[in-house]
Amino acid sequence: MAIDLHCHIFPPGYLHLAQREGERIGARIYQRDDGQMFLQTPGDFNYPLTEGLWSVPALIEALDRRKITGAALSAAPPTLSYWAEAGLAAEIAAANNDSIAEMVRSHPQRFAGLATVPLQDVPRSIRELERTMALPEFRGVMIASHVGNKNLDHPDFLAFFEACETLQACVFIHPYDVLGSERLQDYYLWNLIGMVTETAIAIESLIFGGVYERLPKLKTYFAHGGGSYPWLRGRAEYGFHHLITPTFKIQRSPREYLHRIYVDAMVYTPSALSWLVQELGSDHIAVGSDYPFDIGPDDPTAIVYEAPTLTEGDRKNILYRTAQHLLGQEFGLPANTVTGHSGGALLKDGFDGNRQAAVDEDNN
Repeated sequence: MAIDLHCHIFPPGYLHLAQREGERIGARIYQRDDGQMFLQTPGDFNYPLTEGLWSVPALIEALDRRKITGAALSAAPPTLSYWAEAGLAAEIAAANNDSIAEMVRSHPQRFAGLATVPLQDVPRSIRELERTMALPEFRGVMIASHVGNKNLDHPDFLAFFEACETLQACVFIHPYDVLGSERLQDYYLWNLIGMVTETAIAIESLIFGGVYERLPKLKTYFAHGGGSYPWLRGRAEYGFHHLITPTFKIQRSPREYLHRIYVDAMVYTPSALSWLVQELGSDHIAVGSDYPFDIGPDDPTAIVYEAPTLTEGDRKNILYRTAQHLLGQEFGLPANTVTGHSGGALLKDGFDGNRQAAVDEDNN
């Protein structure tokens, strides 16, 4: 068994909006001279619109090929609309969530859903969280590492995290709109460096800002091995005990909150995963693929078997036990088993990436 906690999809509902009302949602679908369809969204995202980005059958094929039993589906971060007016952002989030719910219903033993919310408007976010968590298809929510210039410890977000704790919604925190992006455009640095830095900021904000202290039952997990935080946490520890000027909102050492940090295993180097297990414990690490993006490893479980010093219990924790703990759900089917329909019913009214009538020729 293996369960992927970091698996994205571009929900057909979002792509429908991009087709019909691209200007209103800040997105466009267009065709290049070579015939390849592309999706462009806010945040300088411009990516080939292949079937793997949105198709359930393509996703199932990828899971089977990688021997992944189940996946927690989250909307691809470029669909997050924190930049938008709150009503529009709520509409986009609902479209995302309705699509993900339908995908989960199509293969309930393979998928669990993570909702998105318009986090720039906390009351709307709580209402959408309540709506989705009342559905059996959802086990949590994905949010970004910040909203505008507000880190996650901002007082505005406390009510949202309280709702997550009350509803037992696991919170997947994913970096996006990275700090200093204007200096990170060359060499893919916005992804190679910016993303992991964003995650470190999110973790230290939740620790030093007292969010974990105030909400002892809040469950969170982070992409990309926790970013740079695990590797730099000694610096945070030293700063807490020795720096004179900062005002921290916690009384206990940051190490006291380390057990609240769950991460995926996307650290690429087997020895790095072994070290991460020593730091966090294998019961705080899960498989992550970052499907369908090119930064994700071809075989996201290989590192679990290649990492030195791991015990069989460590491997089981990383492969599926940690995911089951966070989601409160067991995935009972082995790889290569598909339940329900093949995706055709979903795609009948779903997004058709080859529909030429949807191409806005004026945007080429």
